Amino acid sequence: MSKKRLGYVLGALLAVSFAGAAQGGIDMKDPNVSHHDRESIRKGAEHFAQYCMGCHSVEYLRYDRVAEDTGMGEEWIEDKLIFDDDIEHHEQMISPMDPEDGENWFGIEPPDLSMTTRVHGEDWVYTFLHAYFKDEDAAVGFDNWIQEGTSMPHVLAHLQGTPKPVHDDDGNLVDIEVSGDGEMSRREYEAMTAELTAFLAYAAEPIRADRERMGIWVILFLLVMTTVFYLLYKEYWRELKKQ
Repeated sequence: MSKKRLGYVLGALLAVSFAGAAQGGIDMKDPNVSHHDRESIRKGAEHFAQYCMGCHSVEYLRYDRVAEDTGMGEEWIEDKLIFDDDIEHHEQMISPMDPEDGENWFGIEPPDLSMTTRVHGEDWVYTFLHAYFKDEDAAVGFDNWIQEGTSMPHVLAHLQGTPKPVHDDDGNLVDIEVSGDGEMSRREYEAMTAELTAFLAYAAEPIRADRERMGIWVILFLLVMTTVFYLLYKEYWRELKKQ
Protein backbone atom coordinates (compact mmCIF):
# COMPACT_ATOMS: atom_id res chain seq x y z
CA MET A 1 0.00 0.00 0.00
CA SER A 2 1.42 3.41 -0.94
CA LYS A 3 2.19 5.96 1.77
CA LYS A 4 -0.41 8.31 0.29
CA ARG A 5 -3.15 5.67 0.35
CA LEU A 6 -2.15 4.62 3.86
CA GLY A 7 -2.50 8.23 4.91
CA TYR A 8 -6.04 8.35 3.50
CA VAL A 9 -6.99 5.20 5.41
CA LEU A 10 -5.54 6.45 8.69
CA GLY A 11 -7.26 9.79 8.19
CA ALA A 12 -10.58 8.05 7.62
CA LEU A 13 -10.15 6.04 10.80
CA LEU A 14 -9.85 9.30 12.72
CA ALA A 15 -13.00 10.74 11.20
CA VAL A 16 -15.42 12.19 13.71
CA SER A 17 -13.56 10.55 16.65
CA PHE A 18 -11.41 13.27 18.09
CA ALA A 19 -9.96 11.17 20.85
CA GLY A 20 -11.05 8.46 23.16
CA ALA A 21 -12.45 5.01 22.64
CA ALA A 22 -16.03 4.28 21.73
CA GLN A 23 -18.18 3.64 24.76
CA GLY A 24 -20.89 1.05 24.91
CA GLY A 25 -24.28 1.17 26.56
CA ILE A 26 -26.14 3.24 24.01
CA ASP A 27 -28.36 1.93 21.25
CA MET A 28 -27.52 3.10 17.76
CA LYS A 29 -30.17 5.34 16.20
CA ASP A 30 -31.24 4.77 12.60
CA PRO A 31 -31.24 8.06 10.64
CA ASN A 32 -33.31 6.39 7.89
CA VAL A 33 -31.47 8.24 5.13
CA SER A 34 -31.67 7.50 1.42
CA HIS A 35 -28.87 7.97 -1.08
CA HIS A 36 -31.56 8.87 -3.63
CA ASP A 37 -33.07 11.70 -1.54
CA ARG A 38 -31.44 14.70 -3.20
CA GLU A 39 -33.40 17.14 -1.04
CA SER A 40 -31.99 15.71 2.19
CA ILE A 41 -28.47 15.68 0.76
CA ARG A 42 -28.86 19.30 -0.36
CA LYS A 43 -30.03 20.41 3.07
CA GLY A 44 -27.29 18.36 4.70
CA ALA A 45 -24.69 20.10 2.54
CA GLU A 46 -26.02 23.45 3.74
CA HIS A 47 -25.86 22.32 7.38
CA PHE A 48 -22.32 21.05 6.88
CA ALA A 49 -21.17 24.32 5.34
CA GLN A 50 -22.75 26.33 8.14
CA TYR A 51 -21.88 24.28 11.23
CA CYS A 52 -19.07 21.86 10.39
CA MET A 53 -16.85 23.29 7.70
CA GLY A 54 -15.23 25.79 10.01
CA CYS A 55 -13.15 22.86 11.27
CA HIS A 56 -13.77 19.90 8.93
CA SER A 57 -13.23 19.28 5.24
CA VAL A 58 -14.70 16.79 2.78
CA GLU A 59 -11.79 17.02 0.39
CA TYR A 60 -13.04 14.35 -2.02
CA LEU A 61 -15.98 16.58 -2.96
CA ARG A 62 -16.07 19.72 -5.08
CA TYR A 63 -18.69 22.42 -4.73
CA ASP A 64 -19.93 22.14 -8.31
CA ARG A 65 -20.20 18.35 -8.03
CA VAL A 66 -22.51 18.67 -5.03
CA ALA A 67 -24.62 21.25 -6.88
CA GLU A 68 -24.87 19.02 -9.96
CA ASP A 69 -25.83 15.92 -7.96
CA THR A 70 -28.50 17.77 -5.99
CA GLY A 71 -29.94 19.59 -8.99
CA MET A 72 -28.83 23.04 -7.86
CA GLY A 73 -26.96 25.83 -9.65
CA GLU A 74 -24.12 28.28 -9.13
CA GLU A 75 -26.28 30.75 -7.22
CA TRP A 76 -27.01 28.08 -4.60
CA ILE A 77 -23.28 27.37 -4.20
CA GLU A 78 -22.55 31.03 -3.58
CA ASP A 79 -25.51 31.55 -1.23
CA LYS A 80 -25.31 28.37 0.83
CA LEU A 81 -21.89 26.74 0.57
CA ILE A 82 -19.19 29.32 -0.12
CA PHE A 83 -18.55 32.15 2.32
CA ASP A 84 -15.31 33.36 0.77
CA ASP A 85 -15.29 35.26 -2.52
CA ASP A 86 -11.83 33.88 -3.35
CA ILE A 87 -13.10 30.27 -3.56
CA GLU A 88 -14.03 28.95 -6.99
CA HIS A 89 -16.95 26.60 -7.66
CA HIS A 90 -14.70 23.83 -8.97
CA GLU A 91 -12.53 23.74 -5.84
CA GLN A 92 -12.56 21.02 -3.20
CA MET A 93 -14.58 21.53 -0.04
CA ILE A 94 -11.67 22.34 2.28
CA SER A 95 -12.02 23.91 5.71
CA PRO A 96 -10.43 27.35 6.07
CA MET A 97 -9.01 26.37 9.47
CA ASP A 98 -5.23 26.17 9.75
CA PRO A 99 -4.43 22.56 10.79
CA GLU A 100 -1.94 23.84 13.37
CA ASP A 101 -4.63 26.01 14.95
CA GLY A 102 -6.95 23.02 15.17
CA GLU A 103 -4.28 20.96 16.87
CA ASN A 104 -3.51 23.76 19.32
CA TRP A 105 -7.18 24.30 20.17
CA PHE A 106 -8.42 20.70 20.27
CA GLY A 107 -5.28 18.68 20.83
CA ILE A 108 -5.61 17.01 17.44
CA GLU A 109 -6.06 18.24 13.89
CA PRO A 110 -9.78 18.09 12.99
CA PRO A 111 -10.05 15.18 10.55
CA ASP A 112 -11.43 15.18 7.06
CA LEU A 113 -14.93 13.65 7.14
CA SER A 114 -15.14 12.35 3.57
CA MET A 115 -15.06 8.68 4.59
CA THR A 116 -16.72 8.92 7.99
CA THR A 117 -19.82 6.86 7.22
CA ARG A 118 -17.75 4.24 5.39
CA VAL A 119 -15.66 3.75 8.53
CA HIS A 120 -18.24 4.07 11.29
CA GLY A 121 -21.61 3.69 9.55
CA GLU A 122 -24.49 6.08 9.14
CA ASP A 123 -26.15 5.04 12.40
CA TRP A 124 -22.95 5.74 14.36
CA VAL A 125 -22.61 9.25 12.93
CA TYR A 126 -26.28 10.05 13.58
CA THR A 127 -26.11 8.66 17.11
CA PHE A 128 -22.89 10.59 17.78
CA LEU A 129 -24.76 13.84 17.11
CA HIS A 130 -27.35 12.81 19.73
CA ALA A 131 -24.93 11.42 22.31
CA TYR A 132 -23.47 14.64 23.72
CA PHE A 133 -24.10 15.51 27.35
CA LYS A 134 -23.05 18.39 29.58
CA ASP A 135 -19.82 17.75 31.47
CA GLU A 136 -18.25 20.64 33.36
CA ASP A 137 -15.01 18.68 33.77
CA ALA A 138 -14.51 18.21 30.02
CA ALA A 139 -12.21 20.60 28.20
CA VAL A 140 -14.96 21.54 25.74
CA GLY A 141 -17.78 21.51 28.32
CA PHE A 142 -19.39 18.37 26.85
CA ASP A 143 -18.59 14.69 26.60
CA ASN A 144 -20.08 12.08 24.27
CA TRP A 145 -21.64 8.79 25.28
CA ILE A 146 -20.22 6.76 22.40
CA GLN A 147 -16.96 8.70 22.06
CA GLU A 148 -15.73 9.23 25.58
CA GLY A 149 -13.23 12.03 25.97
CA THR A 150 -14.06 13.62 22.62
CA SER A 151 -12.29 16.88 21.86
CA MET A 152 -15.01 17.94 19.44
CA PRO A 153 -17.24 20.68 20.90
CA HIS A 154 -20.99 20.25 20.73
CA VAL A 155 -21.44 22.89 18.04
CA LEU A 156 -25.14 22.08 17.69
CA ALA A 157 -25.97 22.57 21.37
CA HIS A 158 -27.72 25.88 20.72
CA LEU A 159 -30.03 24.06 18.31
CA GLN A 160 -30.63 20.92 20.35
CA GLY A 161 -30.76 22.42 23.81
CA THR A 162 -28.65 21.41 26.81
CA PRO A 163 -28.29 17.61 27.01
CA LYS A 164 -27.82 16.46 30.61
CA PRO A 165 -26.60 13.02 31.75
CA VAL A 166 -28.77 10.65 33.74
CA HIS A 167 -26.92 8.20 36.02
CA ASP A 168 -28.08 5.16 37.94
CA ASP A 169 -27.33 4.52 41.61
CA ASP A 170 -23.90 3.16 40.70
CA GLY A 171 -22.97 6.27 38.78
CA ASN A 172 -23.30 4.68 35.35
CA LEU A 173 -24.62 6.79 32.50
CA VAL A 174 -27.97 5.35 31.46
CA ASP A 175 -29.69 8.14 29.55
CA ILE A 176 -29.47 11.70 28.28
CA GLU A 177 -32.20 14.25 28.88
CA VAL A 178 -32.40 17.34 26.70
CA SER A 179 -33.78 20.56 28.14
CA GLY A 180 -36.18 22.62 26.08
CA ASP A 181 -33.89 25.61 25.67
CA GLY A 182 -32.75 24.84 22.12
CA GLU A 183 -33.69 26.74 18.99
CA MET A 184 -35.15 23.56 17.47
CA SER A 185 -37.76 21.13 18.68
CA ARG A 186 -36.76 17.51 19.14
CA ARG A 187 -38.21 16.52 15.77
CA GLU A 188 -36.55 19.42 14.01
CA TYR A 189 -33.18 18.49 15.49
CA GLU A 190 -33.65 14.84 14.51
CA ALA A 191 -34.49 15.90 10.95
CA MET A 192 -31.54 18.27 10.76
CA THR A 193 -29.01 15.69 12.00
CA ALA A 194 -30.48 13.06 9.66
CA GLU A 195 -29.93 15.45 6.74
CA LEU A 196 -26.37 16.07 7.89
CA THR A 197 -25.82 12.31 8.06
CA ALA A 198 -27.30 11.93 4.57
CA PHE A 199 -24.78 14.43 3.21
CA LEU A 200 -21.85 12.65 4.88
CA ALA A 201 -23.10 9.34 3.49
CA TYR A 202 -23.22 10.93 0.04
CA ALA A 203 -19.74 12.43 0.53
CA ALA A 204 -18.33 8.96 1.21
CA GLU A 205 -19.65 7.61 -2.11
CA PRO A 206 -21.18 10.27 -4.40
CA ILE A 207 -21.75 7.77 -7.21
CA ARG A 208 -23.71 5.31 -5.07
CA ALA A 209 -27.17 6.44 -6.15
CA ASP A 210 -26.20 6.20 -9.84
CA ARG A 211 -24.59 2.82 -9.24
CA GLU A 212 -27.72 1.47 -7.57
CA ARG A 213 -29.97 2.79 -10.33
CA MET A 214 -27.72 1.27 -12.95
CA GLY A 215 -27.64 -1.99 -11.00
CA ILE A 216 -31.41 -2.34 -11.25
CA TRP A 217 -31.28 -2.02 -15.05
CA VAL A 218 -28.40 -4.50 -15.24
CA ILE A 219 -30.36 -7.04 -13.21
CA LEU A 220 -33.45 -6.54 -15.38
CA PHE A 221 -31.31 -6.99 -18.51
CA LEU A 222 -29.83 -10.22 -17.14
CA LEU A 223 -33.28 -11.54 -16.27
CA VAL A 224 -34.59 -10.80 -19.77
CA MET A 225 -31.54 -12.31 -21.46
CA THR A 226 -31.69 -15.38 -19.20
CA THR A 227 -35.30 -15.92 -20.28
CA VAL A 228 -34.37 -15.49 -23.95
CA PHE A 229 -31.45 -17.91 -23.67
CA TYR A 230 -33.60 -20.45 -21.85
CA LEU A 231 -36.24 -20.34 -24.59
CA LEU A 232 -33.53 -20.69 -27.24
CA TYR A 233 -32.10 -23.62 -25.32
CA LYS A 234 -35.47 -25.40 -25.24
CA GLU A 235 -36.03 -24.74 -28.92
CA TYR A 236 -32.57 -25.99 -29.82
CA TRP A 237 -33.04 -29.30 -27.99
CA ARG A 238 -36.53 -29.77 -29.35
CA GLU A 239 -35.15 -29.63 -32.88
CA LEU A 240 -32.38 -32.05 -31.99
CA LYS A 241 -34.87 -34.58 -30.61
CA LYS A 242 -36.81 -34.51 -33.87
CA GLN A 243 -33.74 -35.73 -35.78
